[in-house]
Amino acid sequence: MAGKAMILAAGLGTRLGEMTRDKPKALVKVHGIPLLEIILGKLQKQGFDDIVINVHHHAEMIRNYLDEHPAEGIKIALSEEKERPLETGGGIRHARELLLDVPVFLIHNVDILSDMDLRELVKEHIDSGALATLAVSCRKTARYLLADETGHLCGWENIATGEKIMTKEPEGQITQWGYSGVAVLSREVLFLLPEQDVFSLTHFFLQLASTRLVRISVLSMSYWYDVGKPLIIEAVQQNISKQKLLG
Repeated sequence: MAGKAMILAAGLGTRLGEMTRDKPKALVKVHGIPLLEIILGKLQKQGFDDIVINVHHHAEMIRNYLDEHPAEGIKIALSEEKERPLETGGGIRHARELLLDVPVFLIHNVDILSDMDLRELVKEHIDSGALATLAVSCRKTARYLLADETGHLCGWENIATGEKIMTKEPEGQITQWGYSGVAVLSREVLFLLPEQDVFSLTHFFLQLASTRLVRISVLSMSYWYDVGKPLIIEAVQQNISKQKLLG
């Protein structure tokens, strides 16, 4: 059994415009199926049966959906961010008590669709001894994670603004990677999170990488989509069959 996972689903989904005016991003449909249901299905098929979901925007709709569509064989706990969304890092910190009972756990953005082998990602993480393992891919994006030849995270770069952050001395050549919205963290990370409510997971990873082992993982995938925009949802529906999406 692969174990525990947290689905990051508290974002406002503003890039989706009218699609999230009256519902949370997690309930936006692709091929007629809510994103949350797709991700839960993928997690369950790969052995994740203990799920934490952080919620904020239209949180009650997600709660009602889960009550009306119970997922058999999965334990689900909600971590509600009542006053405001706490960003990716703050969301994990807020849910810390729900994650302490396992040595490692997966985090998965609710708007990421792929056929990534999540079990392999967990195995790589455990075998490496890293505190965090970030799934990445070679693709064009505005913001890149920077890793050295040993696969260790050493920086971040924003191509659009020219901003570049280096957190450790790289070993050999640096390569740019796009973060895939999925990672595996060791329990120890939960005790190293900043004592603040709202913060980005990316910035935390960079801080952590300055002194501890944070590594990247390049897994083979036949498809990967960040469905944060309506046009991307249309592209998924045109290019990926419903059967493959649920496979």
